[in-house]
Amino acid sequence: MPPDIPTSLPQPAKQRWQPLRSGLINLFLYDNEEFHYTQGRLLLRGNNGTGKSRFLALQLPFLLDGEIKSNRVEPDGDAAKRMEWHLLMDRHPYRLGYSWIEFGRLRADGEAEYCTLGCGMEASKGGQLKRWNFVTPQRVGEDLELIRPSGAPVPKDGLTALLEGRGTIYQKANEYRRAVDDRLFQLGEERYMALVNLLIQLRKPQLSRDLDEAKLSQALSDSLPPLDSSTITDVAEAFRELERDRDQLDGYLRCVAAVRQF
Repeated sequence: MPPDIPTSLPQPAKQRWQPLRSGLINLFLYDNEEFHYTQGRLLLRGNNGTGKSRFLALQLPFLLDGEIKSNRVEPDGDAAKRMEWHLLMDRHPYRLGYSWIEFGRLRADGEAEYCTLGCGMEASKGGQLKRWNFVTPQRVGEDLELIRPSGAPVPKDGLTALLEGRGTIYQKANEYRRAVDDRLFQLGEERYMALVNLLIQLRKPQLSRDLDEAKLSQALSDSLPPLDSSTITDVAEAFRELERDRDQLDGYLRCVAAVRQF
């Protein structure tokens, strides 16, 4: 269980995006839990089975990726652990829940700027899981309420009305990822996906036990930023200069040898 949550909402202190808060609603054992970050960091402590791993699996990189496939959500990639279970848990006939995370930063003029990423999910026994992602500058609990006064989570159509003009709901994971990248990172689709895939690789439990060195090396290489074309040109020109210097040095050495022989 998280510690007592401060009544005031955290404020950003840097000009780069950092996580400020995150929460789960009706997912796993969490009814409505909110976690506050300190300088972009969060420490989870508790006994085995208290939900630390479940919380992380339903937060990051899940909310950066937008996919609900088990091999991308679950740290161990177990295909048997379907997303529907996090909602129904073999005890609920129907359940609607949310996972969300809030980022904040200071603009150049000193004003605070926010971005909330979220995923809503709805499951019923014997039915198919429904999900929707959203991106908004609104803050949960301030100008965005994900729970109605009755205590029930807001359904998709209710969220659509709340986000009107101030946020967007996405049904497709690739469109959601593009929106997250444009809002927070601006890396481009190819590099953004490479970095998300790297996070999924690195968060695997006991990574060194079944380490695939080639796969990990490829993931690390793919996550590197592409070299600027001007830098590549400078390096190529330096190698050409080095080759010319080597040829010139060989010529001088031949001249010295010829003079000595004469």
